[in-house]
Order: sequence, then C-alpha cells, then structure tokens
Amino acid sequence: MRKINFLLVLLLFLAVSTRAELTNVGIEKYAVLEVSQNNTPLREKADESAYRLSHLYKDAILFADKQNDKYYRVELDKNNYAWINKKFVEVQAIIPEKRFENIKKIHFKETKNLYTAKIETPLKSAFLFNENNKNLGFSLFDNRFDPIETKVSNRNGIFKLPDTIVNSLFLNYSNNRPLFGYNLEDFEKGYILKVKKAPRINKTRPLKNIRIVVDPGHGGVEKGACAFGLEEKNINLQISKKLKRELQRRGAKVYLTRSRDKKVPLYDRPLFALSKNADIMISIHQNALPNPKDIDKKYGTGTYYYHAQAKPLAVSIQKNMLLSTGFRDDGVNFASFVLTRPTMPVSVLVECGYIIRKEEADKISDPKFQDVIARAIARGTEDYMLENFSL
Repeated sequence: MRKINFLLVLLLFLAVSTRAELTNVGIEKYAVLEVSQNNTPLREKADESAYRLSHLYKDAILFADKQNDKYYRVELDKNNYAWINKKFVEVQAIIPEKRFENIKKIHFKETKNLYTAKIETPLKSAFLFNENNKNLGFSLFDNRFDPIETKVSNRNGIFKLPDTIVNSLFLNYSNNRPLFGYNLEDFEKGYILKVKKAPRINKTRPLKNIRIVVDPGHGGVEKGACAFGLEEKNINLQISKKLKRELQRRGAKVYLTRSRDKKVPLYDRPLFALSKNADIMISIHQNALPNPKDIDKKYGTGTYYYHAQAKPLAVSIQKNMLLSTGFRDDGVNFASFVLTRPTMPVSVLVECGYIIRKEEADKISDPKFQDVIARAIARGTEDYMLENFSL
C-alpha cells in the first residue's frame, strides 16, 4: 500500500468503527475506499456485466455507504450511486460523514491539437464522462469548486465551469465540431482532462495525415476462432496488412499492433494506440458463435463501438462493408470490448465475417476478397471523416 497521505491521516483520525464491522451487509456511515489498481471499472449496477461508467486510477479515494458480498455501493453525489468490486479496493476507515476537499487550481491550455484542463486537488476521486456529438460533460466527485477560492487561469470559452460553490466539479466542453477523442490522465497533483481537436481535413484526401492504428486480433498462442482448417489470427493479420496499405494509399499514417504471428497482450493494444497518438483505432476480427446451430440465424458482417463518438465511424464502416461484401447485415452493435472502450483514439471493432460459416470462411480467407474487405473498411473510414469533419 502506498504511503498514507495527509487526507487519509485525517480520515483515519475521524474513524468511528473498525474493519471488522464491515462484514455486515450494510455499512453504517461511510467506508473510505482506496482503489488498488489502474483501469478499475466503476459500474452502474452490482454486476460484472453491468455498464462501465468509468475506469478509475490506482489510489483514487471513494466513499461507500452500502455493500453486498462482492460490491461496495459508492455515493457519487446526492441520489447518484455506482458500484465497485471489492477485489479492486482497500478499506481505509469508517467515517461519520463525507469529507469534501477544495480544488486548488484549474489551468486551461490550448495547443495545436488539444484543449486541456489541469485540475489540481488533494483528493483524486471518482469521475464520469457524459458525451454527445459535440459536447462532453466531465464530473469529478467529492471535490469542492469555489469560484472565488479555486484559482482558475487561462479561462476559455471551450470549457464552462459552475457559477456557484459545488461539492462536485462539473466541467462542460462544448464545440461546434464533433468529438474526436478525449482522455483523463493522472498526475501527481490531480488530473489532466484532454480533448483532441477535430481535424481540418483535405476534402480530396480526407485521410491525409490521420493517424490510424490497425489491430489484427489475437496472435501467437491465441488463435481466435478456428474452422475448416483456418485460424482467425492469420486471417486477421492478412486483412490488417492489406488495410494498412489501403489506408496509407489514401494518405493516412498507419501502425499495426502486430506485423507477424505473435501474442500481444490485450490491454497493450490500446496503450500502443495511445503511444502513437492515434486518431482512430480499428480492430480486425472474424466471428463465431458459442452454439454453431444458430449460424443460420446469425451470420454476416458486424461493426462494434462503445462510446457515442465512435458510432458514426462504426456506421460508416458497416455501410461500406455491406455494399462491398454482400454479406448479411449483422448490425452496428454497442459492445464493451477492451478494443472498443478507449476514448482516445476513436475506436471500433470489425467482425468481417463468420469463420464458422463455410460460405463466409471461403471468402474471408481468399486474398482477393480480403482486398475487397480492406477497401471497404478504408472507404468507410474516409466517408466518416468527410461526413463529420468537412468544414
């Protein structure tokens, strides 16, 4: 456990009961929780399959008012709750009431490619994003914002702050152009909110200088779905290499998460995209079913997204895949995958076809048909840029 900071010393001093009392189903007053690892999901309900509201950083402090056998209920603000799995947190104390910390400073900055808000606070706590096409809401809970006491520097019209004292910070980003990626970074004194500027595209070459990571799913010992002597990992790589060439031909700067048959850890893939400052990430897969008997009902090509900002890209790719391949429409689908959850870059996953369906397996393994798939995905990406970012 990290060294206990001033805040936790204060909370421990205020403790009114011991950890032993937490064996009861209910929690009296508040349990102070410390998140034990990065990327910890904060969920809408006490269920492993429930919607992920956000992913928290290690050492974040939360306040829980209830629990069951596996989850704590976290109070975000009045009548607003979330759930966190007990295996991801450590109980630091039980206190009679929540402790709000004052935000020290918010510094806004604009660079060539980003708008940023650097938030300095002694309490790193739970946070949520709420996005639509051109707006982004950011909530940082249990942090008191005072328009007079909180030092605000380089204020701009892109971010809007509350006008009065609030016990949780609500920061709104609003622009006249669609969202094109955002992220929250942890630093020693707080958090840095980053919103990527929408590109000014060349209408004749809309992918020129757009940075794209293509992710061939699986690899190495992870074969993926297998059927008819085919292994998904190989088809994914073959299509991805063709897609890279097609995107490069259209002016994009393209990177592969793997260029040969090797294992790449799942969570390393979005980290690779972030390290390349990618604008877009496209993960390439081939589909299967837990019950192959359903193959006469569910087959074809499908595209997946998680965040609202990525749905237009998924729709555009799916449209072009259907026009080019002639496959059944398996939908534009909301799905919580590791490769669809990143908020930066804009991320989608394409299931090109069903490897367990003979007619589709024959096509997706054919080099000439793989060219068709690569061109369709590239055109879909190009159309997305034209339809959303033309001035």
